[in-house]
Amino acid sequence: MRGFIEELRYRNVFRVAIAYIVAGWLVAQVADLAADAFNAPDWFMQMLIVVLLLGLPVALFLAWAYELTPEGVKLAKDLPADTPKDPRSKKTLNRITLVALVIAVAALGWDKLQRPAAESSPEPASAVVDKSIAVLPFADFSPDSDHAWFADGLTDEILNALARTRDLRVASRTSAFAYRDSDKDAKAIAAELDVAHILEGSVRRAGDRIRVTAQLIRASDDAHLWSETYDASSDDSIDIQERIAFEIASLLDTAMDPEELRRMVAAGTESIAAWELFVQLRELTIRILDEVDLAAAAEQLRLYENIIREDPEFAEAHLLFATIVYGWMSPANMTAAPADLSETELQDIFAAASASAMRYARDDDSKLGAEIIRARAQMRLTDIVELTRAQLEFHPYERDFWVDHISALIEVSRFDDARSFIDEAVAHDFENNDQMSNFYAIVTRLDLEAGLAGAERMLALPSPAAGDYYQIHRILLYGDRVKEAADIGQRYIDSADDPTWKLMVRIRQACAEGRVADADKLYADFDFSPYSIENNNIQWLALKTLGRVEEAQAVLQPLDRPEFLGRLIQLLSYTHFDPAPYSNLTRHLEELGVMRHEVASLSFACQRAASTPPGQWIIGFMYDDTKQEEGRPLNRLDLDAVSTEHPIMVGHRGEHGYIRYSDPNPITFSTTI
Repeated sequence: MRGFIEELRYRNVFRVAIAYIVAGWLVAQVADLAADAFNAPDWFMQMLIVVLLLGLPVALFLAWAYELTPEGVKLAKDLPADTPKDPRSKKTLNRITLVALVIAVAALGWDKLQRPAAESSPEPASAVVDKSIAVLPFADFSPDSDHAWFADGLTDEILNALARTRDLRVASRTSAFAYRDSDKDAKAIAAELDVAHILEGSVRRAGDRIRVTAQLIRASDDAHLWSETYDASSDDSIDIQERIAFEIASLLDTAMDPEELRRMVAAGTESIAAWELFVQLRELTIRILDEVDLAAAAEQLRLYENIIREDPEFAEAHLLFATIVYGWMSPANMTAAPADLSETELQDIFAAASASAMRYARDDDSKLGAEIIRARAQMRLTDIVELTRAQLEFHPYERDFWVDHISALIEVSRFDDARSFIDEAVAHDFENNDQMSNFYAIVTRLDLEAGLAGAERMLALPSPAAGDYYQIHRILLYGDRVKEAADIGQRYIDSADDPTWKLMVRIRQACAEGRVADADKLYADFDFSPYSIENNNIQWLALKTLGRVEEAQAVLQPLDRPEFLGRLIQLLSYTHFDPAPYSNLTRHLEELGVMRHEVASLSFACQRAASTPPGQWIIGFMYDDTKQEEGRPLNRLDLDAVSTEHPIMVGHRGEHGYIRYSDPNPITFSTTI
């Protein structure tokens, strides 16, 4: 009589178990690859694993209950105890197990060769790691491809977390997202972005289940340093973004404290629904700024209302929306409020959002952000200087916060302090290229040399964005580099959609080239009716650039009222804005102890005859009629466009001159030498 264990061995139950486990593992690996290749739903792998697990006891039962004999398979209980064992059963099971093990070892070896760095021992402490990375937009592999917003939002959360890591250089969002759907390999992209590592991934969402796949690639040898697949419910999406950011920071051996990193990337809400709506709102806001979609404001309002319905205490959402509404109320921003909102309703929405942002702020940094936006709405300019300086302590490596503080100093006309701070900012090592265009635009207002150096640096980037070209064009014109600016301006016009910014580029270039009539025509042909002065300063900027100063001042007069003063005051960030013609604004500045004694000029503005006293001559040289679009010489009507109150002489390059006095009869003469 055999014991139980001996009986199990005799009936090959152990051999069957080993063979089944090895073969089942191979089946699962092959199925997982096939599932990814064919975009199988998440439940496919779950169902397969359940079936394989349920099959194990069935296989063991069959091994116990049946026996392979020379006469075939028979029930073990029907065989005499002394029936000899058929040697084929052991050999067959041994062969199955051996073949499965060989395949398994080969698969593991292949995987190790594909990812040598992931399985190798850690680098010695003395090894130097190039701590630079680009986070490419995660692909949307959802069945209906309708969750790109979720994939972009997840990418942004990871990118923002890594960008705030003190000793990690991260390629900007604009540069990285330019490679969406690119067919370039990781090595080529990394070379163009000047980074050592690439993080790429994908998101697949079906119902309440998500699969996020991420992999870190070292560009120098295309080695996969790390990869992971996260299968979870949508409720775990916040945890996934935290884990990915933490893994990358750890692998690149950054100085970020783990707990600080986790707090930094936390979404600020326990409601997944609220977080997903917040991501949609943030992505929509970024798109609006890139594309200037004036019709999207109603969608922003709808998303915000849905967010606070899910989580009324979501501080980051309140702060984001308060910032959006403040932009709606600003003539310096290219956004506008929904058309059906009155001024009173707009003010009430802003007050509620900013108050909630303050009430539910999670930390001192968030409280400062909420207090700054409220101080701006309340026109507390001197307070803003101190608040932005305090907030900079929390964000020393983010240019946006330096820009905020420099702008605050300019608004209170502390130009010398702003210049000192610009010197410090330009020398600062930001370790990334984020927000360079806004940074150097504000720098140029007080330090042209530093601004021009910044323009050169932006042009050296692999893929400057349209907004970069816009700012570079203006900086080059300030530096009187008119020909270079013409090329950059055309690049902007070719790549941008916003008609108002295109208009400004064309007017600036025409004025810088002395084509006053062309610049005036551009202005006259443009339809300004969709752009209210309460929400958009494009008409004022155009008139200032055209040199029509009195008209520019008149355009802004409707804002010099108590209900709109907060909008007018924002223009103080322009060093060429003169508050003197606006009595209410001037009175408010005097109450704050703010005086603007220094008003800058626009060096590239159109030079107009109106600045010359009537009756005095206007003389031009080297006129070339071959450059005229009409292909003809100048006539009286052309000169009328310049002035009807001044005698004008235009010297031709061929030594012919045309003179026109203020009467309608031109006097023409020619000279031959």
